[in-house]
Amino acid sequence: MRLRFRAPDGSVGNQEVARRPPSQALAALGRPKPVEELRPGIWYVDLDRVEAADLAGAMPRLAEAKGVVFDVRGYPNVAPDTFLSHLSDKPLTSARWNVPVILEPDRQGWTWDSRGRWNLRPRKPRIRGRVVFLVGGGAISYAESCLGIVEAYRLADLVGEPTAGTNGNVNPFRLPGGYQVSWTGMQVLKHDGTPHHGVGIHPTVPISPTPRGLAAGRDEVLAKGLDVAEAGR
Repeated sequence: MRLRFRAPDGSVGNQEVARRPPSQALAALGRPKPVEELRPGIWYVDLDRVEAADLAGAMPRLAEAKGVVFDVRGYPNVAPDTFLSHLSDKPLTSARWNVPVILEPDRQGWTWDSRGRWNLRPRKPRIRGRVVFLVGGGAISYAESCLGIVEAYRLADLVGEPTAGTNGNVNPFRLPGGYQVSWTGMQVLKHDGTPHHGVGIHPTVPISPTPRGLAAGRDEVLAKGLDVAEAGR
């Protein structure tokens, strides 16, 4: 892959690099530890890298924190009840996941199977400080299922950029020649009945990385999230 780039000093160059599959490790370069207190009373949790046991062990400290920043700019590594159930005293339900039941041709007579929704019960301890979720275009599928609950119940501030806007199970189909085609096999509707596909979860506090910040190695989205969490309720 041939890249043309502009360096921090304004000079322009060319570079040829090998293409490799996306990597969570690459996306996490420069980020803090999976669980870390980054400012006095303000904790950071990278849901893409944290292990369930480590998150459970940190939960008493998170519950007493002034603010907690959950990073979900990728694909969470833990179950939804390990963090979402600590954000509310009431049960939480996921978005509407509708699987088509097709018994007739030509898109006639469709019905929908909607039995797959999550129902999350509250868990103790309750996180009572200000909660922030970092979001972006790398958040897709399961990440959006979690963030849809945050959005619908207004559980936290959403800092960053819109998510991918693609959720639901897929239907794969293999073609001669080794090609594989996949398409969305589920209709995903937000809690209010509006479409999720092509829309995603939008931030309540929009901010995007800048070339200057990237060149300096600064995570501007994280910095803004910490500022919002530190501001308190």
